[in-house]
Amino acid sequence: MNMFAGRQRPQPGSARLAASPVVPSHLFLPVISYAGVAALSAGTVKVLGVTWVTVGLLGWTVALPMAMLVTVCSRGGAGVAQSMGGMPADARLTNLAREAANAVGIQPPSAVFSVDAKEPNAFAASSLWSGEPTVAVTKGLRDILTDREMKAVLAHEMGHLKHRDVVSNMHVAIAAVGFGGIYEAGRALLRSSGNSNKKSRKDKDGSSSAGLGLALMGAGLATQATAHVVRLAASRNAELKADHAAAEAFGASALISALEKIDANSARRPRDLSESKAGKAFAFAMISDGPSGTASPSPTAPLTSGKGIGELLRSARQALSTHPSLETRVDALLQGVADGALKR
Repeated sequence: MNMFAGRQRPQPGSARLAASPVVPSHLFLPVISYAGVAALSAGTVKVLGVTWVTVGLLGWTVALPMAMLVTVCSRGGAGVAQSMGGMPADARLTNLAREAANAVGIQPPSAVFSVDAKEPNAFAASSLWSGEPTVAVTKGLRDILTDREMKAVLAHEMGHLKHRDVVSNMHVAIAAVGFGGIYEAGRALLRSSGNSNKKSRKDKDGSSSAGLGLALMGAGLATQATAHVVRLAASRNAELKADHAAAEAFGASALISALEKIDANSARRPRDLSESKAGKAFAFAMISDGPSGTASPSPTAPLTSGKGIGELLRSARQALSTHPSLETRVDALLQGVADGALKR
């Protein structure tokens, strides 16, 4: 079936891949995020004073959770794949991965894994410092794709490795844990002030601690939410960039065909990879975040109608998604073909 038949050619400017990426480099968001955690922590120390209590509180709520996540993310791509049940791939899949890497213009990954899961999906992983770049493919994906489609999917994952998207996301996730730790520090102060007030209703220090605790909780919650939303937006942009890299290597039709097969089969197969404990932490690194659902209603539908409300709900869901919708991804690829930047 021709992927381009029956589709209206996108108008210039619609679903276009951004000329300048949201994230200038893979280090921009991590640096900003870590700086935010450091600034909030320093502000907390300045207000509370440099005491063993302050150091212990921030160490427990901020430094320790961040260190634990750093340990997890430093296992390397092979460790991540193995945590999801991955096993070293056979020669056929390994050769396809090598072809994809060469087509994208990067060194072949250190390891290629096959995951015994029914869900049609694939992902790229590495260590926190870009070590052990790895790609993994589920059995469910291998069952439904041709070799050309599989190479397009693998080229998409190679695009993530080339742009170091996984590394950037892991660093921002670590910083988000730090922001959450600021919230927990404020919560601890609020509980402490409550206990103080029970002992002495006239204790002004207790009221002061309560106010500071609420302020820290608000700051931690706001910064954590902001980091999460920014990371999701960067993740969606990274998906479009990886799609573009794959289409440059093997043609837009191969990737569109693969994406449509993945979407259709995701709706009727169990999500036994992305919904697993290990899979949830790396959902941003997978080629699919699940079925796209129903098509969007006509843009002329009034906002007061049921369709308008449904469109608003879909827009809100998309803003909180790690991936662009299937329609957005396909339109971006078709626009690339229309512009002459991509081959069919």
